[in-house]
Amino acid sequence: MLFLRLLYRLSDMPSDQSQFRGIPLSLFVVMTLQFAVGGAVLPFMSMWLEEKGLSFSEISLVFSVASTTFLVFPFLWGMVADRFLPIEWLFFILNALAACSMWFLQQQHQLAGLMLGFVFFYSFYHPTFTLINALSFQYLTQPREQFGALRAWGSVGWILPSLLVFVWLWRFPETSLEFVLKVGMVSCAMTAWSTFLLPRQAKEVTTSGDSTGGYWQALKKLLREPDYLVLLGAFFLVSASFSFVVYYGPPYLKANGVKTAWIGPIQCIGVLLEIVLFPFLKTYIRRWGFALTLMIGCVCLLLRHLIYYFSTDPLMLSLSYLLAGMVIVFFHIVASILVNTMAAREIRATAQTMLVVFGSGLGPMLSNYLASLLTQQTGNSLRPVFGLGMVLAGCACLLLVTRYRVLSRYHLNESAAKPG
Repeated sequence: MLFLRLLYRLSDMPSDQSQFRGIPLSLFVVMTLQFAVGGAVLPFMSMWLEEKGLSFSEISLVFSVASTTFLVFPFLWGMVADRFLPIEWLFFILNALAACSMWFLQQQHQLAGLMLGFVFFYSFYHPTFTLINALSFQYLTQPREQFGALRAWGSVGWILPSLLVFVWLWRFPETSLEFVLKVGMVSCAMTAWSTFLLPRQAKEVTTSGDSTGGYWQALKKLLREPDYLVLLGAFFLVSASFSFVVYYGPPYLKANGVKTAWIGPIQCIGVLLEIVLFPFLKTYIRRWGFALTLMIGCVCLLLRHLIYYFSTDPLMLSLSYLLAGMVIVFFHIVASILVNTMAAREIRATAQTMLVVFGSGLGPMLSNYLASLLTQQTGNSLRPVFGLGMVLAGCACLLLVTRYRVLSRYHLNESAAKPG
């Protein structure tokens, strides 16, 4: 019912073409290509590891161990981008290393080697999901007004390799999924190249005591902010729960009769909805506020896991990817925009990557470890995993409720005062 209401609301929301004004065309290219890497690899990683002979318990362990790297690396990359290196160069380095890690991964055949290869890939590629937000904000004249329309092109990028994989698997249904790593490597190379198309911006890099002190002072102030800590906690819970959507949704579809070739197009159902919703994101935030928009994202995630816990109908499971797309738009992206509002300018990249520490790091690390135990105790069944996902999403809703009134006081406009 909520989904139908949202679509109905689109009819009275005029599209503002001015939101594209002043955005470099090359930034759309970088956004599209960066997400193409994830669209090529992440939806198929669980099935490829299963193809290598790993059980779901071992696959969960691989994901859990990989997530531990996010306790250090995202914070490191954010600090480098804020203080030492232009973020465009950091993107080039991370994509080059991610391509090398995929080449190493495809050479492995044992659990230890597969785990090490995925750890490398996870360490270098996943931070780009939030670093690209920081990169985009520095080129946008009105970040909170324009980012939704720009981020829609990331969803387009996610879809493109899925279509390529679909055509390949449709024509060669018995082929190994290893070729998706080759698609990912090519996408990484193209993304690294595209960063050189961005307009060069002067980067003031200083190592003076005042600059260093100002950085750490701003960071300490942010980490003492209750609203930011609540947002980190909610992001931790939602990302822990959403990792089950990314990694265990595709093999669950396959186990319920969906052909491998259709996995990519099915997960693109939610991505297509993202493309529809992103241009109107600023309208949603203005109309509902940050707090309610984040809550809607949490509820959509809870409903998504509810469907996977109780249903085995392929059509119902496939259509539930619409809810997954709404989680990305209404929670993940809105949380990133809100962080950009809370953080001082000199630590915004660090503040964004702290989301990765708690989101792609602590959250999936603990949730995938629990998923490993659950699948081991239930005969390789994924159903209890989706039950755990419901619990985590519900806890995120409750956490946001504790600061709902305060979070509702944040505003979308650049000039709006921050709540005290």
